[in-house]
Amino acid sequence: MNDLSDPSRSTSRLYARLWRWHFFAALIVIPFVLWQSVTGVLYLWHRELASLTHPELISVSVSDERVSYDRQLQSVLAHEPRERLQSIELSDDPARSTVFFFGDTNGLPYPAFVDPHSGAYLGRIESTHWVRGLSRGLHGGWPIQPWGSYLLELGASWAIVMTLTGVFLWWPRNAQGLAGVLYPRLRSGSRIFWRDLHATVGIYFALILMAFLISAMPWTTLWGGEVLGSIQQATNQQSPTRFFFAGGGDPNHAAHHNSAHEQVAGSTQAQRGVTLDQLIQKARAAGARGNLELHPAQHGGPVNVRDDHPRAWDEVWLQLDGNSGEVLTRVVWNDFPLLPKFVSLGIDLHEGHFFGRLNQIFNTLFATALVWLSVTGFMGWYKRRPRGGLSAPPRRELQFPRAVIVTSVILCIALPLLGASVLVIALLDRALGRALPNAA
Repeated sequence: MNDLSDPSRSTSRLYARLWRWHFFAALIVIPFVLWQSVTGVLYLWHRELASLTHPELISVSVSDERVSYDRQLQSVLAHEPRERLQSIELSDDPARSTVFFFGDTNGLPYPAFVDPHSGAYLGRIESTHWVRGLSRGLHGGWPIQPWGSYLLELGASWAIVMTLTGVFLWWPRNAQGLAGVLYPRLRSGSRIFWRDLHATVGIYFALILMAFLISAMPWTTLWGGEVLGSIQQATNQQSPTRFFFAGGGDPNHAAHHNSAHEQVAGSTQAQRGVTLDQLIQKARAAGARGNLELHPAQHGGPVNVRDDHPRAWDEVWLQLDGNSGEVLTRVVWNDFPLLPKFVSLGIDLHEGHFFGRLNQIFNTLFATALVWLSVTGFMGWYKRRPRGGLSAPPRRELQFPRAVIVTSVILCIALPLLGASVLVIALLDRALGRALPNAA
């Protein structure tokens, strides 16, 4: 009797085969998950960490006196290289310093701080000690770009495979009650114990993990830059702010992967007929509210301004003429096509902005759950490995169901790095798999 005429045997073989691919996915994904969880949590709490480690730079004494932004700029440029100025963050909190960002030779930005009330230069934080820039860079693949981004994209792609196969492996077939389905069985031996700890927690976070992975893909070099970019261009769904930063692309993508090799040339006062204060007044008059993020003119181009809010639909994006201060472009939420709106919302949720502190706490719990899944998944495999050996789960020959084939083909086409790596692994598995001992 063949597998197709014996549903139970076919299901058993499919389970074993997908478990094997779940194992292969885990080999790639676990390092990715641990790396992204740690760097992501550090970035989530960078403001709080900076306030704890450098309060003398972040906080200032409030005074009725306030000096001009041009004077603050000159104060910081007396200590930092003018040609490496990347951006300026202006806080509407009088107890906060003004922050000027510069690029260093390591490929990371670093902040320098000025007291807005006295105009005094307060100091700088080295890029390798600044949690926000360092964690963002490491989370995005620094310092081995573009290969770092390719590796992270590969990890994210395989995490999608791991999630889908994990849901199949968890799916109740002959369950009697909710034990082992929604909560772990505690008295069924160590193998079942670790399997249930992994599966029951994983199913609660499966949908959330998929959302995080999908929201991260637009930041990647290949899929985000080439695949998504081509789709947006073909469907006329390009972001209206794609030209706001050097090199184009989604502005949130550019901000997330800010690097020193994309340095700003010149200062906000170089070769300009308006002052920094006048530019800020123009931006405020055009509707920019709250904290501002200002990117000085690059190679004679316009000055880019964004008001920073937790939700993208509250933000205003402006391009100002560097010589006259005239507003060249004004972009608000309603100007974004549907696809860039989804990308922007995904970024806000991914970075823990959307729901404020609650979003930070939830994302931290989620990252902790990913570490939990990595540990319990390893223990589950370790308990089921062949005695005295290390190998993948056993290979089982079968004819894959059409639904599995179609899903696999779609994923491999939609995620090019995944498709290439699946081909490599499948060839190696077929060539070497028979020589490896099978798991018990």
